[in-house]
Amino acid sequence: MSGDGFAAKRRAEAAENAQSASAEPSLIEQLKDQAGSMVGMAGMFVVTILLAMKIQPFYDHDEIRAFGSEGATKAGFILLELVFIFIFTALIIYLARRNMEKFIKWGVLGILWIAMMYTLYPLAAMVLVPEPPALTEDEMDVSEAYIVSVEEGGANFYYVDDPLSGNGTLMYVGNAGEIEYWSHQIIPEDGFVSETVRITHTEDGIVMCEGTRWVLLDAATGEEKEEHPKDCYVGFRQEVTEPEQMPPDWKWESCDGEDNVPQDWTVVDGYLEAIPFHNDGDLGPRDCGDGWQFPSEFDAQNVIFAQEFGSEHFLIVSPKWAGMVQFPTLGQQVGGAQAGEQVETTWNITLSGGETFDAATLGAMPGINASGQDTLLLGTSSGRVLGVDVDQDGSVEERMSMQLAESVRGLLLADCCAGGSNDLWVIEGDHLRIFMGSGLRELTRSLDVGGDASRVPMALHNVDNSQSEIDGALLLMEQNGEWSSMNYEFIPSDNGQFLIYTIPGLIALILSIGMMIALIMRPEWYVINTVGVLVGAGTITMLGVSFVPWIIIIFMVLAAIYDAWAVYKSKHMLELADTMVNLELPVMLVAPQKPTRGRIQMARPETPIDGTPMPPAPRKGMEETMLMGLGDVIFPGLLCISAMSWLPDVEGPLGWSAPVWVAIGTMIGSLVGYCVLMTYVARGKPQAGLPLLNGGAILGYFISGMIFIGSSAFVFNISLF
Repeated sequence: MSGDGFAAKRRAEAAENAQSASAEPSLIEQLKDQAGSMVGMAGMFVVTILLAMKIQPFYDHDEIRAFGSEGATKAGFILLELVFIFIFTALIIYLARRNMEKFIKWGVLGILWIAMMYTLYPLAAMVLVPEPPALTEDEMDVSEAYIVSVEEGGANFYYVDDPLSGNGTLMYVGNAGEIEYWSHQIIPEDGFVSETVRITHTEDGIVMCEGTRWVLLDAATGEEKEEHPKDCYVGFRQEVTEPEQMPPDWKWESCDGEDNVPQDWTVVDGYLEAIPFHNDGDLGPRDCGDGWQFPSEFDAQNVIFAQEFGSEHFLIVSPKWAGMVQFPTLGQQVGGAQAGEQVETTWNITLSGGETFDAATLGAMPGINASGQDTLLLGTSSGRVLGVDVDQDGSVEERMSMQLAESVRGLLLADCCAGGSNDLWVIEGDHLRIFMGSGLRELTRSLDVGGDASRVPMALHNVDNSQSEIDGALLLMEQNGEWSSMNYEFIPSDNGQFLIYTIPGLIALILSIGMMIALIMRPEWYVINTVGVLVGAGTITMLGVSFVPWIIIIFMVLAAIYDAWAVYKSKHMLELADTMVNLELPVMLVAPQKPTRGRIQMARPETPIDGTPMPPAPRKGMEETMLMGLGDVIFPGLLCISAMSWLPDVEGPLGWSAPVWVAIGTMIGSLVGYCVLMTYVARGKPQAGLPLLNGGAILGYFISGMIFIGSSAFVFNISLF
């Protein structure tokens, strides 16, 4: 008997048969008599696990796991799950003893409905949404060309061509470089580009810095409008200050803004410095001092993102520090900042240890964004994706956090599949991942990015641009000046993301509600089994992807011990099972021996034999029925899914991966335990199912793991917390 049910034979009119039987039939005879029920139960056992294996890729992502990727090796979390089982069991028994069955029934039905949705949604998506084709790599003959900025949507971007020539050219292009909008020859002050070229967008144009000069370019043509021979790693132009905002006794030119004159700023050597300007031709440029100091963790020479916000703030990101910085307030006179004065921020974040920011992007998050809210996404070397909403007034609010398994090398907000809104493109380690919709559901594609660059800028070919001669779509990736391209096809759909997300969700919702209504109104054996299989598959998958095999094995061993104690010692599991049967709840699988035509429905239990609660008798000629609690299927299934999710992805026989073969071997082992269990069940006694089922599954895992993977199948760095 498992944690939520039991494996037992039910007999119609069992009391009369027990009293009138003159001799006990042999075990062989009993097995033959119940062969139909046993085979049917084994079939449902296998179908439930196979269904879980089918939907496993849909949930095999770190952000979906119950406790994230780090929690997958923590035994304390699985002990917590076991405590929840104890509490749930005690609560059910408590409510049953106080005749509060209504609370039990509707509470359990609600939980089952949620678990069923976890199965129906991916199944509906698999049927309705076409599987996207794999990306195909196409080599590009481009080298020594660095992407410096990619606009939201990915179609337009800036890159520096031939930077090692001494000067280089800033290019503004679209459609994966197919369309050239303008180019600007970089002419550094000392004749050689000393730093990586960086650009920022301002109200007046584009500010370009390459180490030796601050240059303002026309955003439409690329023509040079203004320049300062000032060392500059990153440059800004503060918006014009309105005259009415100035003090009435204003006399001196300032170093942080002036009446009707934009203030130019440079970031260099860890300081934010005002670039002096003057109106009197007889006076030279004024000295604005040392400027305002950034925190020590800020690296001015390795800024990965910078953007002005409104007239008073700018956002800047370096490998260890990011912040929304306020331009120095009006009122500072000539001389600028005081010695050691720090920049003011409305938000900042500092990374600790060896973690660094390696990717950044700004734009509207996936899904419908009617408010026009911009979100800054930051990817780190530890696999985190952090998102904050930013406003023109400089306010910042945390939005989301996603934990991935490997370092985040690239981020892009762009429409992948003609869905009408942005999708999130993430280069995690060596793989490209695409997340769609407000729920960030992953669109699975096959792509190995490769390379060793810590940052991988991405740009897209705009499939809707009539100027393009390229069929389909194109993804560009740049690593250390070398470009590669990937051809891909988007999901053809006139309804875009409505098809991708809304329709499968609606279908799953309608089917799940229909199944629950059928379960309540007509709880026939095939309705109970259908719901049970769907609920079991969803539960297996969600828990199985959350923990490594060793943690699942610990869980299975403890659950088996508890199951045996609850059945043979305390016997409270019999009481729990009887309660669930009385309420006609689908926490079990039903295998009728000889069903007849017509409706067969669970009925209330008959008089117990020797004080042991008897399962309800079937109606209409169903002489015997076998019941198996869902827990007896779920626990072996957990180890199968965990093996698929966490074992090394090496090739196995017949084109299947080795983890899949280990999962199959684990299922076969549990079936061996099931066969042994049936020798006890055939005698008509309630039996703890988990010791034999879990034991067989664990044995199957050990044998198949050693055959298909080797010793690495048993190496996991587990801990308590």
